[in-house]
Amino acid sequence: MPPTSLPAPRAPAKATYLLTHVLGVTLILACLAWWVQVSGLDLRLARTLFDPALDDFPLHGNRWLELLGHRMVLALPISVGLAAVGVAAASFRVAAWRRWRGTALAVAATCLTGQLLINQLKHHTMLPRPYDLQTLGGYTPYPVHWWTWARARAGGALPSGHAGAGYALLSLYFAGWALGRPAWRWWGLTVGLAAGLGFSAVRILQGAHFLSQTIWSAALMWLLAAVFFYPVIAGRSTGEPPRASPLS
Repeated sequence: MPPTSLPAPRAPAKATYLLTHVLGVTLILACLAWWVQVSGLDLRLARTLFDPALDDFPLHGNRWLELLGHRMVLALPISVGLAAVGVAAASFRVAAWRRWRGTALAVAATCLTGQLLINQLKHHTMLPRPYDLQTLGGYTPYPVHWWTWARARAGGALPSGHAGAGYALLSLYFAGWALGRPAWRWWGLTVGLAAGLGFSAVRILQGAHFLSQTIWSAALMWLLAAVFFYPVIAGRSTGEPPRASPLS
């Protein structure tokens, strides 16, 4: 149960928050994802994991990776998001939880919006899955263009939904910050990075995603978290305790 009293964290300057967390980190991740693709690192890594004798990725159909790293993973952000919605709803009846409302809504918005947005973006980007490429046992050539309006031409892999499911937990970093709990903040960052990197590794090993596709997911989820948490971190006055977000 959330404690009845939380320390009032110091609010960062709005410009500083926007430049560092909304724009800065997002641009660093986006540039990294772009470089990984255009430098050829994507294809070099995929070719290293590809087995020409099998004409496939050896771990493509691995039962445990498929179950734990593919089928069950997408339930994580949805579960966290729904739990956060539950906390926000309960805050209308439990007075001690009211100061958690904005933070809970921001967590829910990050987790749920992230999955919806990733799902839609996949239908308009052309970079395919590694195992779909002609040179890696598949059927499609490497695309020339990045975007497409024709869903039938989409690669269905950019950004990575499974990496995004893990990186959705980066919202816990912002939650700890919003609540003035430094230990929660840095543990949240550790958990979010570990989950994102772990789920990314599973899908890369299976030949289901290029490395750049997973980094684009990290950039997107960080951007969403930074934007949704703006009202409860930088949007308050200096010294003002966490409050309900305008989302409520």
